[in-house]
Amino acid sequence: MQVLRREPDPPVRVRLLRDVLGASPDDPRLRAARESLKDSPHVRLLMTEQHDDGSWGRLHSRDTHAATSVPTTEWAVERAVALGVDRDHPTLRSAADYLAAVVTGHAVPSDPPERNDRWPTGVTLFAASTLALVDSEHPALDPIWALWHEIARRALAGGTFDPTAEAAAHRDLTGASVRATYLTLANRYTVTLLAARGDRMDPHVRATLYRWLWNHPTGLGYFEAPPAVPPSGGATSGFIERWIWTHEILARLATHAAVGPILDALETSRRSDGLWDLGPRASFASALPLSSTWRGKDARAVDWTARILALASRWMSDPSRV
Repeated sequence: MQVLRREPDPPVRVRLLRDVLGASPDDPRLRAARESLKDSPHVRLLMTEQHDDGSWGRLHSRDTHAATSVPTTEWAVERAVALGVDRDHPTLRSAADYLAAVVTGHAVPSDPPERNDRWPTGVTLFAASTLALVDSEHPALDPIWALWHEIARRALAGGTFDPTAEAAAHRDLTGASVRATYLTLANRYTVTLLAARGDRMDPHVRATLYRWLWNHPTGLGYFEAPPAVPPSGGATSGFIERWIWTHEILARLATHAAVGPILDALETSRRSDGLWDLGPRASFASALPLSSTWRGKDARAVDWTARILALASRWMSDPSRV
């Protein structure tokens, strides 16, 4: 692979070897790349700023008065996963313990609670979704995953999304009023959580959810980037990031033939040397950069290429679904 021949920084090597080439955990190349993650300034920053309880301060809402480079715990975990940090790494082990404690009610995040009936459900969902990125099999996730699967089953029972059925499910199961709020089913946290155990979903629920989300006119909640519509030439870095992130989440849930045009669109955006460069990093993004710096020639393209190839590998991992 031409990117590996460029001897990229450790996070890029880990992502390519693990997520694109499918190297086994005991592959000496992957083991060496993982060991070298300690040399990444991005990984060192996460380790330095992590609190003793395993968090990075607030869970979901940024504290603008805090003197930190890491805005929230969920951002830090997303960042660590993007950098190729393994769930057995001390940083993510500690983070998983903290998130599990929040999910089970044994820890309370420092975020100012919202004064509405959605916050108890929402904060548990935020923590569970983030924990699922680290360890999808963690037992703390069992009841919260089952809860959201049941909500999805009821909301999609008619073959498409029914907001009245969703509202009724929440009245029965959570007590939260969710219609036209951030807790509706098409939000990035719910889909991330469900997709973490997608193979356990009822096949009808899974297929209906994916089909509905793929054609959703505004995309996943928090992102508002319709997945079926590739970014136009004038798209901002923020929109491109939200669109790619949307597909990274959906690819964990399922894939189907509709990804063909998306692959074609990405293929046409390749440079003549075969690399991708989709522009500068969005200010809110946790996935990039992977390399220590983007000052060097082509470093940004190497990072984008690793990310796009990892996404494409997810799409093609199960040919029976494409």
